[in-house]
Amino acid sequence: MIFDGELRRDDVAKISFVLNPDHFEAAVQAFGDRLKVTTWSASGNRPEFGEFAVSGVDKVHAVRDLLATLPEVERTYAFGDAASDRAMIEFCDVGVAMGNAPEELKAIADHVAPSVTEDGLAEAFKCLGLT
Repeated sequence: MIFDGELRRDDVAKISFVLNPDHFEAAVQAFGDRLKVTTWSASGNRPEFGEFAVSGVDKVHAVRDLLATLPEVERTYAFGDAASDRAMIEFCDVGVAMGNAPEELKAIADHVAPSVTEDGLAEAFKCLGLT
């Protein structure tokens, strides 16, 4: 986080902020032609946060970059709980939606685990034989 100092930078890929729904549409209108403007939820109930990100870049790019550095990968797993995880869930061999994920993400996932607050990651790892 940057609290002081130089705020103008050219190496920022994403900015997250606490969402004020009254201002979200204005943010889309002001920046939507240059940036991807989205919302996400920590609770899974309603959007609580907003995000400005580089257009055309998603979590699949990071997975591909990582895979390019590894000698051989037998199977890829993605774990997600937000709409921004969709492309990654679809791309990886096994996609797991957490219980607190939006219904749209659960619908496309291979598995649905309990929510993060209910030790969902540990449960998913056990279920998939990753422990």
